[in-house]
Order: sequence, then C-alpha cells, then structure tokens
Amino acid sequence: MKRRDLLLQRYWRREDDGTYVILYHSASHKKCPPHNGYVRARLKSGGYVITPVNNGKQSLVKHMLAIDWKFWKFYLRTPAARSLTIRMLERVAALRELFKAKQGNYPPECLSMEWTSDAHLPQLEKEDIKIDTQSPEETIKIEEDVLMEVEAAKPPSGRVSLLRLNQEPDEFFDVPEADEFLDYDRLERDWSPEPSSPKIPQPKITSAAGLVRKLHGLATQKKGYTELQEVAREDSIVFSYGTSLQKDPTFTSPCSWSAGDPSSFLIRSKTYLKDNRKIKANGTSMQMVGADWLISDKREDDLGSRVGGIVQKYAERGGPEFFFVINMQIPGSPTYTLALYYMIKTPIEDHPLLNKFVNGDDAYRNSRFKLIPYISKGSWIVKQSVGKKACLLGQALNTRYFRGKNYLEADIDVGSSTVAQGVANLVLGYLNNLVVEMAFIIQGNTQEELPETLLGTCRLNHLDQSKAHVAMP
Repeated sequence: MKRRDLLLQRYWRREDDGTYVILYHSASHKKCPPHNGYVRARLKSGGYVITPVNNGKQSLVKHMLAIDWKFWKFYLRTPAARSLTIRMLERVAALRELFKAKQGNYPPECLSMEWTSDAHLPQLEKEDIKIDTQSPEETIKIEEDVLMEVEAAKPPSGRVSLLRLNQEPDEFFDVPEADEFLDYDRLERDWSPEPSSPKIPQPKITSAAGLVRKLHGLATQKKGYTELQEVAREDSIVFSYGTSLQKDPTFTSPCSWSAGDPSSFLIRSKTYLKDNRKIKANGTSMQMVGADWLISDKREDDLGSRVGGIVQKYAERGGPEFFFVINMQIPGSPTYTLALYYMIKTPIEDHPLLNKFVNGDDAYRNSRFKLIPYISKGSWIVKQSVGKKACLLGQALNTRYFRGKNYLEADIDVGSSTVAQGVANLVLGYLNNLVVEMAFIIQGNTQEELPETLLGTCRLNHLDQSKAHVAMP
C-alpha cells in the first residue's frame, strides 16, 4: 500500500495496583497536515501496559496497537502479520535487554536499537493480533481490530517496588506542567482529537449508494447517520427529560441503564490519610432514577430546568426530594449528551458533605467531584484506554454548575481535553459492544469526611448512537 504517516498524542496514568498505562492516539493539528505522497493512518489506541508482578520485583510488559490503515481491504496476509509482530517483539525485547544491562555491568550502548526504516506492509484495514512470547512457538490470532500484545518479564532487581510508588493522589493527567508550555492555552486550542465518522452528518442517498456507504461503514467500524432534521422528522417518540433511556435492572436489554454494583468500586477508607488504603463501597447516598441519551447540533445545558422533565415534576409537588444531574457532553457534529439523574429523598441538610458540595462555590465543587469509570464488558483495548482510575472531573474537564430550587446540575464538556475527547471517540466506535459502568463521589479529604460514600453508580448496557433522541427545547 502507499506510504502512511501518523500524528500522535501521548498520555499516561497509573492504576491503583501500580500498573502504568502509556497510551497514544491520533490527533489533528492545523500545523501538521498529511505529508505529500502519504495517507494519514489513524491510531485508535496503542502503547504499553506495564504491570508489577512478584511483589513488584518483576514487570509484565504488554505492547498493543489498534490501528486503522485507511484502506478498503478486510484481510490480513500472514507475511504482514509476522512483519508487524517481529517489529513489536523487537521493541519489547529491547526494553528487556536494557533492564538487563542496567542490572549488570553491560554497557547499555551496546544494546541500543533504532527503528528508523519504514515498515512495508501489504494492504490491510482491520486486524487484531495477539502475540504470546511465553510459549516457544509464536501464536498469531486475527480478530476484530488491530490489537497487538507482547509480554516480557523483567528480571528481579533490588529497586523499589512499583507498588510502593502508588502513593500519588487519585487523579491521572494528560497535560504537561505549566512551565513546560508557557503558552499551553494556545496550544490546546490548536489541537483537536481525530474526528470520528459518526460525527459527520450524511444526507439520505439511493439504495445503490447506500450499499457503498454500508461497505464504507464496515471498513471504518462506524455507522452512518442522517442529518438531525431528518432524524427529527422520523422520530415520533415523545419523551420527558430523565426518561429517554430505558431502565433495565436485569442487564439484558440493549441501549438501557441500571444502577451499578457499588462493590465494584474502591473508595477511601477511614484510615486512608495514614495508610492510603481503599475499600470496596457498600452503598450509595443517592438513588439513580433516570437517564437521557440525546443528540443535537449544540450543547444542551441545564436539563434540570426543562419543563415536563422528571426534576420539574418533583419540584411542582414541593416535596423534600433533591436531584443531582450529571450531564456529559461529547461535542462534535452532532453533539451527544449523556445525562444521569440521581435523587435523595431526605433533606440534604442531613448529609453534611453533600450539603457543603451543593451549596459551595465552583472551586470547591471542582476540587471534590470525582468519577471512577469502568468498562466491565467489551474490547480489551477500550478497557485499557478508559482504565479504572478515579479522576477529579472539575480539574480535568471544564465543568459548569446550575443550581435550581430542588437540584444541582454539573455540565461536563468532554471536548475540553484532547485526551478525554480522544478516549470518548474510541468508546463511541465500540459503543454497541460495551457495558460501561461509572461511580461518582464527593472526595473526602479530612478525617471527618472518611470513609467516603458513593453518590451514585450507573451501568450503561450496549448504548446505540442511532437510538439517541433528538434533544427538545
């Protein structure tokens, strides 16, 4: 095939068990267009997963790639698979030899390797390759997407255990320090995540052209979408805010929600300030009562104030119920909105930390509002990209708060971080095959605020972009 180029952005995080995940994904930048004579490929996700084993004395290194070569061919020839496999093995083998050199008296310069030559790969589009180096014979498995996994063990060392390094705060970050990029705000505006196919509106076309579009959709693992105006004409379902996504406690219906299992998430224990110990959550302070899955051509802010919605219906009754609405906005053409509605039936004054959060200023809220994401079912590479690391949303993403009579709403702009947008685009590409779980917490920072309690959880079962409701005024 023709020569390919890539424009990549790198970020990393550390999991609670000491695992380091170093990932790349494609990005676009106005100063870095594709080179003449090259086709720009798209790295959906890729990098290294470094997991401590044997009490941190050894590491298991996995090298993975999920790449779209932007070509129509659906098959992967064996020589191409072996060529790509060998190059990935070389990289991990070089890491292993480097560690050996550092542990012994061998000069590391003798073991250095460079990969400057171009990989001549035949025509291919979707590959999923796993390499297991624990057995004498190399095994290659071709599946749905490009997933290359290489495992190598680091020899025992007297160095500090990776597990002992896990003393950092809960957050993970994808941005450099301020002194590294003095003009970071301008740089952030220049960057944008790699656009994904579902965000491009397409007009209705003839049946013959429709077949071509379906083939193209298969090639890119995306679904085509009609323009929002056409969707609005075809969508005759009337909904009220808080009810557009169906509830299914049995976890069997696609495109549905239910409350998640609190014990799936770790929270700060009573002794966290002394020993950094986390424990499994055993309940939530608020109950999930509704969800919306929406599509529109703009941001949909302050859903709690929408007339006829679940929040306003309770407001009209004048009861003690209080709502917390979490509104996640994924910008693009079109914009997707996932809104989660949590309710507490007792006065918030009976819950000191929640009361302080609701009535505090935005700076306080941003310093305490925390998300734990979790892909419980789906592609391994999506699981690695999302992780299960707690994150202070207000510090990682632009968050606006709306306070109403009986509610507080947090509107989260996923597009305000290029990394978050890139991960969101990756998730959208696999959405039909994913079970996404999330937990929300008001972070406990003092002894009186520990142990932490989950605000609420949710489980999203095989969401479908084509079933998103068009947002109403």
